[in-house]
This record gives sequence, C-alpha cells and structure tokens, in this order.
Amino acid sequence: MMGSSRSLAALAVLVVALAVPATSNAQFGRLKKKVQDRITGDTAHASAPASSAPTSGSSGDADAKARQDAWQHPVAISAATLDGFIKGMKAENAERAKYVASAPATSAMGRWNAYQSEKAKCETGRARADSAQLAIQKQMMAEATAGKSDNIQKYTDSMTALGQAEQARQQRCNNLARPQLTEDDYKAVHAEEDREEAAGAAAAGISPFVYARLKERVIAYTLMPSGWQPSGYSPDELHAIDSRKAEIKSLLGKDFNNSGQRNPIGS
Repeated sequence: MMGSSRSLAALAVLVVALAVPATSNAQFGRLKKKVQDRITGDTAHASAPASSAPTSGSSGDADAKARQDAWQHPVAISAATLDGFIKGMKAENAERAKYVASAPATSAMGRWNAYQSEKAKCETGRARADSAQLAIQKQMMAEATAGKSDNIQKYTDSMTALGQAEQARQQRCNNLARPQLTEDDYKAVHAEEDREEAAGAAAAGISPFVYARLKERVIAYTLMPSGWQPSGYSPDELHAIDSRKAEIKSLLGKDFNNSGQRNPIGS
C-alpha cells in the first residue's frame, strides 16, 4: 500500500516497537497494530521478513534511524513540550477541518462524511420521534383527565402520522450502507494524515518523528481508561499532562483513541 521507502521505514519502527516497552500495558498491542496496519499489503510481498530493518544505504535508512531514535529516546513531556504539542494539535485540527470541508463528494473522506452525517440524522430523528410521542401521550392524558374526549381523536391522528413517519425513517436508516473504501482511498487518507502531522510538527517547532512520538505518548495517557496503570512515564511527565488534561481533551474530541492515534476513517 505504501511506497518502498515508507514501507522500509515503517518496518523499522515495528522492529523497535517489539523491543521497547509501550506507554501502558494494553497500549503496546495497539501501537504495534497501528504500524502493521500502515504497511498492510507491503509485507506480504517483501523479500525480507517483517522483522528486518532496512539495510545500510537503503532509501529508507535515514528515516528509519530517525524513527528509532524518536521511539527509543522520546523527548521528555514538560510544560514546554506540551506547549509545542498543543500548538501542533491546533495546526493539525485546522488542516483536518480544511480537508474535510473541501473533500470532493466522491472522495473517501467525502463519502465517509456523508455516511456519518446520515447516521447522525438517523440518531437525531429517533430521539425526536421518541420525544414527540411522549409529548402527544402526555397531552392525550391531560385531555382525558379533563373530560375532553372530543379532542382525543386529533391526538390519535397525530400518533398515527408520527408512527408512519418513524417507519419510513427506520427503513431509510436500516438501508444506510457504509462506504466501501479501496486501497487507493486508504493511500490518499494516509497521505493526508502525514501532511497534517507535518503541519503539526512545524507548528510545534520540533522534528516530525519527535513530534509524532510526543503526540502518541501525550494522547495515550490523556485517553487512558480508568483503572489502567501507565508505564514508561516519569512522575514529572504525568504531573505535566494531568495539569493540562482538560485542555488536551478538548483538542482531541472524539477523533483520537487511547493508542495515541487518530481514529482511522471507516472505523
């Protein structure tokens, strides 16, 4: 799915991931899966096994070393590096917003956004129908209690119309199909994610690989489920994140997961 240099670099990251402790007990598998997912389709045809790093002098060698260094020696999380992270996330979010707004309807993002929008309408419609039904029932009870039986029919008619509309909504929503994404779709999305992350690194004022590793660690701890015990962080790092966790969460919204990665399109 990726180009040869990108595949080699990603494979090298996987090698390191297998050798270095993750930032939480359950996070390790997710981070490793993320790397594997990004090279799906390449490893099946590679001449070297997935555990092999790029050979010296290969086109991905420099990037592989930079990734290894960023993984093995992550920059310490502090007030200063969190300032950079937050600037980077704001830049990423701005780039993502522009991308979503300008995505052609036929593109992977355009089709996925349309599907998500229709899903949201279905959920909102169901909630509104439930509220409307309860309101009509309440009015019917009030009229009956007041002895105004002549007015009951209009409420019965309203309930019938509401039921018919709800049946039509349910049929439309049940027939809503998830978009089928192709290999080219995923390549385009990965390229966009890389572009956004590069914009984030530039805004943060740190190298892309250092920024990516910092982002993974900050997000992973911020979104860590209650009851999980973090590992791989110093007490000072945890204190730095805790002091700004609300601010960080507001930047993440529902777009990221506790492996420190943006939720993939189609998930």
